[in-house]
Amino acid sequence: MTMTASETGRRNPDLQGFMKRHGLFAGLIGVHSLAAMTTARFLGLAYDNTLMQSLATLFGVMIPLFLMILCVRTLLLMAVFERPARPLDAFVGKIRGVLVDPERMIGGAFALFCLVVFFDSFTYFKTVIPHVQPFDWDVAFAEFDRLLHFGYHPYELLKPLLGTPEMTTFINGVYHFWLFLTYFVLFLVCFSVTDQRRRMTFLLAFVLTWAIGGNLLAMAFSSAGPVYYQGLGFGETFVPLMDMLNRFNEVSPVWALNVQDLLWEGYLRDDRLAGGISAMPSMHLASSTLLALCGFAYARWAGLLLSLFTFLILLGSVHLGWHYAVDGYAGIILAILCWKLAARLSRHQPANAQEKAVETTL
Repeated sequence: MTMTASETGRRNPDLQGFMKRHGLFAGLIGVHSLAAMTTARFLGLAYDNTLMQSLATLFGVMIPLFLMILCVRTLLLMAVFERPARPLDAFVGKIRGVLVDPERMIGGAFALFCLVVFFDSFTYFKTVIPHVQPFDWDVAFAEFDRLLHFGYHPYELLKPLLGTPEMTTFINGVYHFWLFLTYFVLFLVCFSVTDQRRRMTFLLAFVLTWAIGGNLLAMAFSSAGPVYYQGLGFGETFVPLMDMLNRFNEVSPVWALNVQDLLWEGYLRDDRLAGGISAMPSMHLASSTLLALCGFAYARWAGLLLSLFTFLILLGSVHLGWHYAVDGYAGIILAILCWKLAARLSRHQPANAQEKAVETTL
């Protein structure tokens, strides 16, 4: 029996093409990690490697959850659209087809591991920001916000829309959902095999955005955000906002307040394992914008839905006191620029075995 081009590609992965596809991505992360270790040596601040802890969380909690969601999705699609005569056999066949695909499994696992390594060094850079650059930009960003919004602080303009306990709980729920959605999309893209250029555009844009925005710009324009404005001695400009959120919390939960307290306590203790504080630019908005751009690359409806999600994140970032509005605007602009740069860098991505198999049938 002769194998099809697709089956041959599945059993004999193109290792040379694999290295070409992931070389720049892995190289950027390697440089970033080396920079973090060099910085740690220069500052005399220990590089607290949390790689094993992150891997344990990823493989012990997040990946099983993602796989469960994808299995349920597959079963629902089969039940509604395909309706096979032997559903269990059809489902097992689909799962087996994914697991025995070396292009998908090796490439996905490698990309996911690289991202864990990247977040390890990213977190180090974020936590040492106060040691390198004190929070000096809050007053300037707060004033810029006011000037940009016709003499009002943006949270004041949002009161008619979000100024109730129920709406605050809703927007906080959306804001917290960001973490799950971001990791879920990263997981899907890492294991995608249908379009290597689109896949690598997203992965490169993600690393560039977080490294440039979350580390370099965050350090250059070090700021803590409205929630910590009074605590840092900058005045009582945002006391009405925080008082409002605390009142709402007595009626309907505002989970952000607990997280904000934990971060502040960690900052006061100089506990770098607490996560670190950084406001400019907003990485919530930057990464949400990347999700929307990725969505448009797949389907218009996905892009529109994720754009709505990005808009809600923008509202939440201001209403919950995490960010000045300009933090969000900067994050959106940065993500678009990094996406364009990543698209150029991934323009000559080699096709994988599956894409080549499709080309041979056309």
